[in-house]
Order: sequence, then C-alpha cells, then structure tokens
Amino acid sequence: MAPRSRSKRPARSSSPDDSALQRIAARSVPAGGNARSLAEVACDEIRRAIREGRVATGAHLTEVDLAAWLGMSRTPIREAMRRLQSEGLLLNQPFRGALVMRLDADDMRQMFAVRELLEPAAAAACAVNAGPADIAALRAILDEEAVKLDNPAALIPLNRQFHDIILESARNQFLSKAIAGVYSLIPLLGDSNLLNGRHAREAHAQHQEIVDAIEHRDAARAEVLAREHVRASLRTRLARIADNVPQDFIKKTTKTRKK
Repeated sequence: MAPRSRSKRPARSSSPDDSALQRIAARSVPAGGNARSLAEVACDEIRRAIREGRVATGAHLTEVDLAAWLGMSRTPIREAMRRLQSEGLLLNQPFRGALVMRLDADDMRQMFAVRELLEPAAAAACAVNAGPADIAALRAILDEEAVKLDNPAALIPLNRQFHDIILESARNQFLSKAIAGVYSLIPLLGDSNLLNGRHAREAHAQHQEIVDAIEHRDAARAEVLAREHVRASLRTRLARIADNVPQDFIKKTTKTRKK
C-alpha cells in the first residue's frame, strides 16, 4: 500500500521511559534466519504490541530498544521500521528513532466506512458458503472468548481469528485481498477497544449473534449484524477521542525517566 500523502502528527501522549519496551511481554523469536524473515517477525511483533496497548501511541522507539527487546541485530529492526514507516504506522525522526502514530477521528471514519462495506459482505458470503468445519471453528472461538473476557492479551488475537475465519469461509479471494489492505492499517487505530471489559462483552455478544445467523444460513441477518458490529466499534473509538482523557482501560505508562 502506498504511503499516505500527508503526514499525521502523533497524538498527545506522555513519553514512556527508556525501559518501556523491555517491559513488553517477551515472545518467542527465531534465533536464526535471514534479515528479511526477521524483519517480518519484528513488524508483526511491533504491530501486535501497539494493538494490545503494550506500546503507547506517541511512544518513542529506537533501533537499540527494539533490537534489545526482540533479541535481534539492528539490521532487521531497521528494515522493519522502514516498512512500518511506509505503512504510516511510525513517523521517522532523523537521528532520534520513530514515533508511533495514530489515526485521527476523520481517518477513523474513512477506514470504518470501508470496513462497513467489506465486513458485512464477508459475513453474508460466509452464511452462504461456510461448511460445518468453519462453523465449528467459529463456535470454538466463541467458547474461548467467553472464558477470556477479562484477559485482553488472549482476547485480542481471538478476535482477529474470529474475523479471519469469517473471511476465509466467505470463499471470495477478491474480498479477502480488499479486506487485507484495511486490516493492515488496524494498528494505526492504537490500542484495542477490547481492553475495555464492557466493550469486550458487547463485542462477544455481537459475535454470538453473527455466528447464529451464519449457522442458520441467514445471509441478510449476518450482513446486518456485522454492519452494526463495525459501527459499534467506531462509536467506541470516537467516544474515547471525544473524552480526551486517559481511559481506565488504557495501559498506564510509568513516569518519564528524569534526565
């Protein structure tokens, strides 16, 4: 995807101290491999950490910090940062590293307008084309969600798996490609709505209704429910912006290290 023509100023945020990244939960990273494959791992890990609220919007990232966190040399980290900058996720600061970006309210409305077209279409197609194994997989995700509603770190990837299964079960390669382009920008939204317990429960209930419609082969209802699901997510994000104050579900950063 081509980089945005206009740059975004980072949202206001207190800068984390230099050890912020080291407090991110460690994940298994391949010990070997070429620079490109490790760069892909680094990209995925940074996106996930931002999505899960473990790296704050406006956080200052450096090659040194990221290399120490991921246990890599600076070469794949440098490549990963270039990729994330081209996606608009990071804002390059010459000689200082990069800042984590975030979409503003207008950008969010535009992104969700596209999601509102694509995701309901995927749900409707899933209701028509999903097989018993696909529906069973969706039910399994719902069961896992139900016991992890108070565990955002586990719930967030489950949410992505849920939507991925619906998309795969739609059996439409062109729809998949279109949605993949939008999903690649989700980290730009900042931390997930699922970090809020109330929203997590509402989203889970919406997922249950969508799966019920899919299982009953009710494409029209699946489409309507998926559209409302997208709209509810946008409303929550816009409300958080309007509040303009830190929410209790946003991970608190520690005080900036004194210079």
